[in-house]
Amino acid sequence: MKILGFDLGDGESAVALLDGESTVEPRMMLLFGRASILSAVGMREGRIVVGEEANVLAGAQDVKVRFKSRYLTDASAPGDVRAFAQGVMAQLRTQEPALMAQVSRTVIGCPAGWGEGRRQQYAALMESAGFPNVHVVPESRAAFLYARHARGLRVSPELMQHSAMVIDIGSSTTDFAYIVDGHQQDQALFGDTNLGGGLLDELILRRSVELSPDRDELLRVMEESPAWRSYCELEARRLKERYFLDEAKWQAQGLATQLVVCYDQTLMLRLELDAQAVEEIIHTPVAALGGRSFVDAMEQSLRAAKEISSACPPQVVILTGGASRMTFFAEACRAAFGGSLMVLCPEPECSIARGLAYAGRVDERLKVFREEVASIAKGDRLSALVSGSIHELYTPLARIMVGAARQEAMETIALWKRGGIDTIEELERVLAERVEASVESDEVKTQIAAQLQEWTDRLMGRMEGELTALCQRCGVPPERMSLRGAPVHAGLGKVRVSVMDAMGMDMLSSLLGVVLAVVGANICGGGGVALLGSGPVGVIVGAVGGLMLTFLGKDGMEKMLRTMKTPILMRQLVLDFTVVSGLDRQQEKMERSIIESLADPRSGFAGKLCESLAATLGEQMERMARGAEMSICA
Repeated sequence: MKILGFDLGDGESAVALLDGESTVEPRMMLLFGRASILSAVGMREGRIVVGEEANVLAGAQDVKVRFKSRYLTDASAPGDVRAFAQGVMAQLRTQEPALMAQVSRTVIGCPAGWGEGRRQQYAALMESAGFPNVHVVPESRAAFLYARHARGLRVSPELMQHSAMVIDIGSSTTDFAYIVDGHQQDQALFGDTNLGGGLLDELILRRSVELSPDRDELLRVMEESPAWRSYCELEARRLKERYFLDEAKWQAQGLATQLVVCYDQTLMLRLELDAQAVEEIIHTPVAALGGRSFVDAMEQSLRAAKEISSACPPQVVILTGGASRMTFFAEACRAAFGGSLMVLCPEPECSIARGLAYAGRVDERLKVFREEVASIAKGDRLSALVSGSIHELYTPLARIMVGAARQEAMETIALWKRGGIDTIEELERVLAERVEASVESDEVKTQIAAQLQEWTDRLMGRMEGELTALCQRCGVPPERMSLRGAPVHAGLGKVRVSVMDAMGMDMLSSLLGVVLAVVGANICGGGGVALLGSGPVGVIVGAVGGLMLTFLGKDGMEKMLRTMKTPILMRQLVLDFTVVSGLDRQQEKMERSIIESLADPRSGFAGKLCESLAATLGEQMERMARGAEMSICA
């Protein structure tokens, strides 16, 4: 799988190629021997020409420049964008036909402010120009991925993981990407779709024309001939780039170039820059910026970025884009983010193209990661694992329930002995109420949660091999998908598997029903009569019961015993030791009964618990997967 990153900029464009399975960084695809070319398109001898060939001096006609910035406002701009893209693809296929045949995905950048609908339209336009399988991503995201993975920047991974601000100033836009803990934050991608270095090209040209003795004639040529205007703008851009590549040198002595404009007459146009001219240009009000100057708009964008990142100020600020070489821009960024490490991309004209190629691989791995996590979380594998392990819960849950019921039985019988309860029938009712309250108490819930968490950890441990293998394939650190009980770091918060969430009150109600049924069968009712009759009081109860049995029969005797009020003195003959011994005899039977009831498909408990736990753990896995996505290595 080979991925093409195409940075179609307003002033310059570049293409990078990345082998999807290789660890080698994206390499620049040279166009006409250059890593980046001018974003210019024209026609010559019936064919599309781009870059340096799209020049009136080279015989090109209908030359267009700065079409990317006009894409949203000029109906003719999409056609110019498509023509330029066609010319670039034609050149790539001419230079390396075999390599281009292996490209399976193209990633093209767009301003951060573009919505999903605009991106889809742009992707369709690029595919119609010949680029295969086009995906459009924000250029600021591409800049972040480049900064994160480019070996030449030498930015500490820890700094990038903590908080970072990527500022991409191109020819037509200035975009920001705010990253915390490896994740884009709310409003993370933002910027000014009108603020770009191309505005300075216009201002340099405008200032030079205004200072020219041929001003009126030059203005007429610019109005009547878009091709000559484009040529002059490109030359103003070249002058600007030369100036800012060695600003210290040219600030004092100045830099100038002389143009010859041949339209209906020969005119001379001198383009020049020095420190004074730059100051004048960047403080000139611009209509495209709503009457603000370049500096005013730039500082306003930086203030907005600082406010958005105020909760967790960036530790590293990365500047990229061709215009990032401008000293006044870098100084403004340092002033806005004082204390942050400032990093300037060494080849800003190539960083977006490389970052776009990285984005293609990241998104491909992300797609695989999401699909496979979903198949585990929502498929039969997790449900089967839960169903196959659920029996391990029954014994510890039964012991917790029997322990709670035993304690309530002892306290309820003690209350009966003191006269707080009149009859065995009332004892049964009070005991049932107290067991129900005990099961719903925080203490018992905590014990259940601990057992369920321990069981869940064992269950997830059996899945970790599968998840670890998936993480390794997709470049995710395995600890990001650990489903053990330890907290898992995800974004600005923490997440962990919550088995109590999986239980819910419905499951507790089912569990309570099972316990009360077992308690009623083994402690209350006939079991309760046997328990009370097993001590010294059994002599009296047995004697009375014998007479009753003669006159009332078995059913009548049991009814009488359940409803009769035993004298307090007789109740005192029931020793605590007798109660404990009776409960000891019943405990194993009760635990076994609870286990059988939990496992009985007719109770619905096991099925409900399996369904609830599988759904909850599946949702947790997908939530953790979303948290791990930004960890995917390009």
